[in-house]
Amino acid sequence: MTALTDTTSICVDMGGTTTRIGVCAEGRLLPGTVRFATPKPVAGSSIRDAHLDRIAEAVSRVRSATPVPTRAVGLAVGATVAATGRIRNAAMLWHEPSEGFDLAAAVAARLPWADITVANDIAAATWRYRALGRFGLVTVSTGVAVKVFDDALPFDRKLLVDDQGLGGEVGHVRVDPPAELAGVGTPWCECGNTGDLCSYASGPATMRLVALLATAWPRRWRDSKLAVLAEGVPERLTSRDLAQVAGAGDEFAAAVLRVSTRPLATQLLHTSALLGLRRFVVMGGFANGVGMPWYTALRANLGELLPQGGWFTGWTAEDLDALVRPSVDGDDSLLGMAAFQAARRDQYRELHKPVGEGRTVVRLRDRPRCGREQFVARVAFAGICGTDLQMVRGERGCEPGVLGHECVAQVVEVGDGVSAVAPGEVIGVNPNHPHDDHDKIGHNQPGVLREVAVWDGALADRGQAVRLPAEGRAEWVLLEPLACAVRSLRMARDAGRGGRILVLGGGISGLLHVLLARRWGARQVLLANRGGDRLRLAVERGVVAAEDTLPVDAGLASAVRDATGGAGVDAVVVCVSGAGPDLLTGLWPALADGATVHLFGGFLAGDTIRVPGGDVVAAHPIRCGQRRTVRLPDGGSGVLLGSRGASAEEYREALELCAGPDGLRLGPLISHVVSLDAVPAVLDDLAATGRVGGEPTLRVVVDLRLPGHAVHAVDGTMLPQLASPR
Repeated sequence: MTALTDTTSICVDMGGTTTRIGVCAEGRLLPGTVRFATPKPVAGSSIRDAHLDRIAEAVSRVRSATPVPTRAVGLAVGATVAATGRIRNAAMLWHEPSEGFDLAAAVAARLPWADITVANDIAAATWRYRALGRFGLVTVSTGVAVKVFDDALPFDRKLLVDDQGLGGEVGHVRVDPPAELAGVGTPWCECGNTGDLCSYASGPATMRLVALLATAWPRRWRDSKLAVLAEGVPERLTSRDLAQVAGAGDEFAAAVLRVSTRPLATQLLHTSALLGLRRFVVMGGFANGVGMPWYTALRANLGELLPQGGWFTGWTAEDLDALVRPSVDGDDSLLGMAAFQAARRDQYRELHKPVGEGRTVVRLRDRPRCGREQFVARVAFAGICGTDLQMVRGERGCEPGVLGHECVAQVVEVGDGVSAVAPGEVIGVNPNHPHDDHDKIGHNQPGVLREVAVWDGALADRGQAVRLPAEGRAEWVLLEPLACAVRSLRMARDAGRGGRILVLGGGISGLLHVLLARRWGARQVLLANRGGDRLRLAVERGVVAAEDTLPVDAGLASAVRDATGGAGVDAVVVCVSGAGPDLLTGLWPALADGATVHLFGGFLAGDTIRVPGGDVVAAHPIRCGQRRTVRLPDGGSGVLLGSRGASAEEYREALELCAGPDGLRLGPLISHVVSLDAVPAVLDDLAATGRVGGEPTLRVVVDLRLPGHAVHAVDGTMLPQLASPR
């Protein structure tokens, strides 16, 4: 008996004729495969949801009967589907295109416990034959497609497809019609095309050819055993009837197969010459169901059409015979999906930003090994912050390769020389090196927007890996910016009286300063922002009272004076995404004597600040720790100061602030949870508009466990956790 291991997976073959669900382990399909006919819609109806409901029910039943339940579920889909699980065209499967339908997300909603992999059924099946090295895999069933595989190439290049995982759908390309069909009708395909390869070579199309050729060859039809079986009505025949009669040597049946396979033979010879392929494996219920008569017809066409020059120079009868071979059995998509999942376990995804380009892409990398003085962590949640957007827009010169510096992760492997962390621990990572202000994860070091991260044990020794409670809440990605707010607000409060505080900027950093100032007992906390959406969200989510919000406009200084009863504010913290110097220009009259102005965000390299009296102060030295006393318009004085990052102690203090039932609740600051595959589009949207799908945002958190292209608006409650099932 095959042992069940952590490589066991439940695989689903979603074919146009039959759907099968089986458990695969160690390259074998275990007994107990569930089979049912793929439903067909009646006119004007859809069977998509009913089909998925039945698949989910069967998968759950199979899982409950498996001695070692698995979370791995692979869907091999008889449709044009991207690697993210989003449908491009499912007309052959559901008789409706379903363009844009997120199949991975739809199944995840039905199976919240599952780690879901989606692939085209033929693409999945290629992995079963990877030992052949370089070959083409052909399916001839409800549809026709050709996938090319080369095991010598890297994992994400082994299949000859585009960056969406698409390619090989040659069945929907129009071909020259066989001469035998001239004037007798127009072959058609379920996708809506006429005269394409599927219109001749697929199983349903071949059965329709029987009727067309019965009209073209009436005498041969009358003499055929097929006519006897059909009682003269060819539409009554099934592919099983064709296989039976063709196997008995019926001349008409053999001629039908010669007509049907001729366009396919032309396609295979083209592909062979184009890519230098000497072997094709043919799978599919129709081709292998009809069996040897079908292969005899295909090989006869290949022999007649074989050129005698170029790539085919010197080909022998043996070469031609070896060009096409049948698949092992009907389990190709199931076992191929299992083999693909096994190979995929040796890969991980990361969000890569090419140097100098304003775009990102999700790419696969070989799973790294853990060195003696390293540890490996699986990243569960990561935050998208303003720094990441600045890098995408080219406003920062940093090029970490992988973006992101806010995360919740779990340690999965530890080298022998590492003792500061242990497998199974949930950690947050402080991106700031305590002894080198220029060494930052997600800035000049690869970031955390990746499924697997390898870090030196020294990072843990320095206190940058902070142990978190085991539940691993998604909102704890905000511990890093909260730690920065702890440092910032402590400096602003300790340097001035800190009783009345104005926070400029309604982004996450600004809102964290508001929450923290209120927690630390500030007499009054005002929040000003340039746009109204952020202020509205902050009020709706209980971060600030409506009467404490102010618009940033020409009258801001007067509004601050009015809101403070003429006293002015004791501290200003600038937390905007840009134009920090401009916002300060007219704000000086709103400061009380002895006030501090903390330059937290909104300042780029080379920015200067014009202070009362006309002096110009460079912002960068202030942000790096210098202090500057300035004279205020009313004769008092203030202090310019700044900070960047946070220490390990401040990170731990941020965690303590959130501990317990009365701790700071960071969940209301999260507006969206998205999958990694959705991040490139989300980043483009945020960088261009500051919104996601037209909706205003607070913090967007990436759940790296989410399948497909998932974008969920959330209200700050019921957020995912690492320790709870999805």
